[in-house]
Amino acid sequence: MLLLVLAILMLFGCSADPCNALCNTVVQRIDGCRGEWGATWEDFDAVSRADLRQTCQDEWDVTRGEIPTRQIPEADDACSAATDDLAAMNCDELRALYLP
Repeated sequence: MLLLVLAILMLFGCSADPCNALCNTVVQRIDGCRGEWGATWEDFDAVSRADLRQTCQDEWDVTRGEIPTRQIPEADDACSAATDDLAAMNCDELRALYLP
């Protein structure tokens, strides 16, 4: 039972973080466009959608641990804004950001 509660807390904790949500949005948008680009997950240094998402979230966890606590709200706001910006981008704009 304790493990179930911890798993639920972790799930909600991750989804409440705007920067982890940004990772999810990035991966979803890339997945929606990569067929049009003829790209594979390897083009993004990943073996799968889940791998890319996890790498993004892991990198954010490291970064979050390195920034001062007082700056976390600013980072969260930036991630929220980036999520909104990504939603408005077309596949060509995404490609310019994520593929060389």
